[in-house]
Amino acid sequence: SAPKVRLTVQNNHALRARLESKFADIAFGLFAAAMFLCFDGQSAQSAPPLINTLNPTAAQRGTKQRLCIEGRNLAKASQIYVPFKAEVTFDGAIDEQTCFQIKPDEDTPPGVYPVRVRSTEGISNLRLFIVTDVPVVRAKEPNGTYKNGRIQLDQAQTVEWPAMIAGKRLVYNLDLWRFSVKAGQRLLVTTQTRQIGLTVDPILRLRDSRGRTLVVRHDTPGLRADERLDYTFAEAGDYYIEMRSYGSSGWNNHYLMKIGAFDYARTVFPLGGRRGDSVRFAVLGSDGKTSTVEAQVPSDPWIDRWQLPLEDFPGSLPWKMASGDLPEVFENDDAVAVRDGSGDPKPQEVNWPVTINGHISHPKQGDLFLIDVKPGQHVRVQVDAYFLGSHLDGYLMAYDPIGQKLLAKNDDQRYRGNPDPGLTFQVPEGVHQIVISLRDTLGRGGIEFPYRLTIESGGPDFYLWLGTPQTPYTDEGIGWLKMDAWDTLNLRVGEAVKFPISVRRIGKHDTGYGGPVQGYQGAIRLKVLNLPDGVTVDPIEIPAGELKGELVFKTAAAVPTEPFEVVVVGEATRKDGTMIRRIAERRLYISDPQMTILPWNLRVTKLTCVTASETIDKSAK
Repeated sequence: SAPKVRLTVQNNHALRARLESKFADIAFGLFAAAMFLCFDGQSAQSAPPLINTLNPTAAQRGTKQRLCIEGRNLAKASQIYVPFKAEVTFDGAIDEQTCFQIKPDEDTPPGVYPVRVRSTEGISNLRLFIVTDVPVVRAKEPNGTYKNGRIQLDQAQTVEWPAMIAGKRLVYNLDLWRFSVKAGQRLLVTTQTRQIGLTVDPILRLRDSRGRTLVVRHDTPGLRADERLDYTFAEAGDYYIEMRSYGSSGWNNHYLMKIGAFDYARTVFPLGGRRGDSVRFAVLGSDGKTSTVEAQVPSDPWIDRWQLPLEDFPGSLPWKMASGDLPEVFENDDAVAVRDGSGDPKPQEVNWPVTINGHISHPKQGDLFLIDVKPGQHVRVQVDAYFLGSHLDGYLMAYDPIGQKLLAKNDDQRYRGNPDPGLTFQVPEGVHQIVISLRDTLGRGGIEFPYRLTIESGGPDFYLWLGTPQTPYTDEGIGWLKMDAWDTLNLRVGEAVKFPISVRRIGKHDTGYGGPVQGYQGAIRLKVLNLPDGVTVDPIEIPAGELKGELVFKTAAAVPTEPFEVVVVGEATRKDGTMIRRIAERRLYISDPQMTILPWNLRVTKLTCVTASETIDKSAK
């Protein structure tokens, strides 16, 4: 495994950032060496391409853009894979960089897309890329410095809005942008940076024509460390946007900043739906008005996340949504609101298993749901909110309303790096009804606090990870087990390629655990689904108590030439005869192998495979 470099500086953020920057080059050298040895389970002689960063990280649809990809083993990476129509021309490569001319089709929906490259040795890990509907303007240095304690306004780079600004390598410097407005003009300035795995932690400062600060934005609620500045200018003239970073390092310290007279979505409700259903979603705009968008929830059984297009809200990226298999109901807010602990709360009765779509609508409110249960039953409750753009930091409880006895509580799922709560419990003797309570840990509430709460049968359980184990969301092991390419597998004709699967069980290895996985220790049967002709994998069984297994992929001569996706499924039987079926997943730490804590922002449930070849079609895909 890759060696670790751990910092112990905890409180001095500036010092920690400087140390991280200095250690980044060392860390990458160690990481790259380890990847040469273990990338996709292959030998050092096989060196698939590895992407560190894209530059720029956005392109305007219908417009040609030169896209350069930096990393390792890229000299033969002459193909690029994107899931949208585009005119692409290979533009040359060296070992640490490959470039393409790319022109997304004019009809490409604006949004976030994965980018991979392919060489004769296989396919790379992914990085995220934005297709936008406005011109992309690239930063030029120098465009912002201080002298004698005063910012140098004459160095600002002028930008005509609307535009998407693509900045590069922002660490301890700043970028300054000049733009002009008329009196009464309302403009939106928003970063779309952390949402695609870039390490800049943006700080936006709006300055007037004399350099005086008008507004500062940092840690805008709901944007997960991205920023939004919505401002109406009383006077016409030139103004400035200053872009800084609250510490960043590594190779992905670029940023994207969109500026224009855009409407944006403050929240969406509900945050998902049942697979295959057509759902009407309410979208709250920047002016406080609500409109509706109708969309069909994807029916793919192997994914539980998708994107809702927001064509009428160009100031926002497509909204991340959830999908599920259970019946869906809506919270009755009038029946479950509990404010300041006063009044006589009346929980909403629901039949389960079920997914409830609701809001924590008011500060100090708790939403209550009553379910009928039987003694001895196992109940599992999970909340989806944080990664779906909600402001909610949920606190979940289950209690016996007659005996007033607390049965379980939880405020996060550490085992998955997820701040949303989840819990499981067994119904005690004599208990026939349970109340499930959800509130915000800080007592907040409002229309921007939606959630999905799923109640289903529980019991001893497990989770499967693609590749090596992933650490909890703590300071331990940051950057190393999370920065990997374990959602890809490079095969070779006639060779057996091994791929590890890791098991998450409750036990001595899982100290400090506080989520709904409740210790299934039995055998787990692994199988691979959606395999194409010419590729085989023998099902295996992970013995009771073991924390890992190894799949062996065998490839015949007649195999697909293009990448394909497979799903790894684990099945088990509890002592009571009930079945467990779990899809192996991976949280991708799509950033640098550095020490900075960043939220995981992409979970994959499919393994992307390709067969390496001694020759490769030089035309880009």
